Amino acid sequence: RKAMADPFSMGGFVADRDRWGRKYCNIEFGTGKVTPKMRSEDLDANMSKISEDKKLGIWRGPFVYSYFDTRIVRRSNMLFADLMDKPYGRNFNFMEYAMLPTEAVLQMQMAKAGGGGGGGGGGGGASVEAEKAALEAQGKYYKQGEGPPLEELDDAWVGYFLWAETESGRECKCSFVGRDGYFETARVAIEMALTLRFDCDQLPCKGGVLTPTVSGQTWLAQRMIASGVKFKMGDWFGPADCRPPPY
Repeated sequence: RKAMADPFSMGGFVADRDRWGRKYCNIEFGTGKVTPKMRSEDLDANMSKISEDKKLGIWRGPFVYSYFDTRIVRRSNMLFADLMDKPYGRNFNFMEYAMLPTEAVLQMQMAKAGGGGGGGGGGGGASVEAEKAALEAQGKYYKQGEGPPLEELDDAWVGYFLWAETESGRECKCSFVGRDGYFETARVAIEMALTLRFDCDQLPCKGGVLTPTVSGQTWLAQRMIASGVKFKMGDWFGPADCRPPPY
């Protein structure tokens, strides 16, 4: 539990520093143990509430996998620095959210205006327990190893919309759109296996506790795209393109 609460439990820690580059530190009372202080922008609390990103023009909220994914991405940054001297950034910060659709935002605002409460980290949202009960009543709450019938997933899709900004202010966007989460989980596992089998001689990092990104790099991305995942560099897919790609 303690390790899970640490945003850098898998490595990649970036200490908080003052304007002269000196680290802020916490000194434990009684023992004198000195620990570098964590930056506020890396705290999990930033991902636990619904907020508006005015720069990107979107609303965002908690995402169930963000507390796992952020640790893996920070580990990738560390490994790229240690193994290739090519980190994403020496002062890298990574956050992950669920992008909220417009209708959900309007519903939330109407509920708030009408005095409606709710849990889930933001006003107007259902609590986890209430959502689970609703899904169970509909027969759509699946246990580990279970899932919905395939015919119900024909119109399901998952998308990732990435935005990066350098310390000098340069920006870049890209996005992926695939089929349902079950399908895409299988896809990345299979394409990673094929990458390790057929592209091993070209991979720059071999051995150790690597992440898929550090291990597969461009070769994995190329295989994912060639297998059918929709990819767009330089911008995000628009609403008309957010639909599952063909099998």
